[in-house]
Amino acid sequence: MGRCARTTGVIYFIAMVLPLAAGGVPISSATVSDPHSLSTGKLSPSSNLARLTAFPEKLIFDVSWGLMSVGQATMQIEEIVSFNGAPAYHVVSEAKSNNFCDALYKVRDINESWIDARRLESLGYSKKLREGRFFRDEWVLYDRAAGAFLSKKVNRDSSFEWSGGTIPVHVQDVLSSLYFVRSKRLEPGAEVIVDVNTKRTWPLVIRVLKRETIKTPAGKFSCVVVEPALREEGIFIQKGRNLQIWLTDDERKIPVRMSVEVFFGHVTASLAKML
Repeated sequence: MGRCARTTGVIYFIAMVLPLAAGGVPISSATVSDPHSLSTGKLSPSSNLARLTAFPEKLIFDVSWGLMSVGQATMQIEEIVSFNGAPAYHVVSEAKSNNFCDALYKVRDINESWIDARRLESLGYSKKLREGRFFRDEWVLYDRAAGAFLSKKVNRDSSFEWSGGTIPVHVQDVLSSLYFVRSKRLEPGAEVIVDVNTKRTWPLVIRVLKRETIKTPAGKFSCVVVEPALREEGIFIQKGRNLQIWLTDDERKIPVRMSVEVFFGHVTASLAKML
């Protein structure tokens, strides 16, 4: 109760600055306990919505640490939902270590994003990260009309903390930014800069490095290689640096390989199957 009492002022501020979303419910600490409560049903694709480079899409990756297989990851965007009154692409990314790795460093990660299907900007983001002793259970909602965000962090002992603040006119989360970048023309030497909010706003700079042909378990692909300059936790791993992503060099820009430098070596996710 002590921690909850200390956040009373913050909760009051959050409740005041986030007004009623168009067609939805007021976004405040008093009305929203979890982003999933704002998802009220599936919608059909429409010509009025912004087109993704591939939809529906489910990608399955084999994850390795050096030469050792450590697990599998999936990234899927298979439905459009009504998210607090707005049409949204629902993205789900999961990572799971295999039985061998579980004994050393168990990973069970789930990242979700709700992308405004009209503007390809984030409406909300949720992450549940379980990596060894590391624990993160947190979500963020964005209100463009108010220029503000609402966030809740749940601790391992079920205590929680609210926070809020301002956002720019256009904002992405770490997962939606990948789909936004895929909508852009990518030429070696170019840069794409995106405002990303993870309870603070920072510029995500994506450098387009080169073209390269690679082989994965799913086949051989001609790719463009991009390097996002991450400042916060990534998609498949909470610790890492020097992330590189191989996107197919066509209009779909499918991520077929992702490699991030960790404390010793690299963790690589290679496309195994497309469904």
